Amino acid sequence: MSERKVKNRWLIALGAVGIHISIGSVYAWSNFTGPLGEEFGWSSQQVQLTFSIAILFLGLSAAFLGWF
Repeated sequence: MSERKVKNRWLIALGAVGIHISIGSVYAWSNFTGPLGEEFGWSSQQVQLTFSIAILFLGLSAAFLGWF
């Protein structure tokens, strides 16, 4: 008989929670735009660039690490 590898369901659940927290922080970005601009003296374009980079890496991580 061959042994089957069983996935740890708790690890899958914790991974899913971590992913949702990460995605939620990106969707809550509009709450941070004003304070970031005021704190660091950034223009709205600089704050938007930061958001664009975050979305880029969110998409890349989903594309390359989705199988995990």
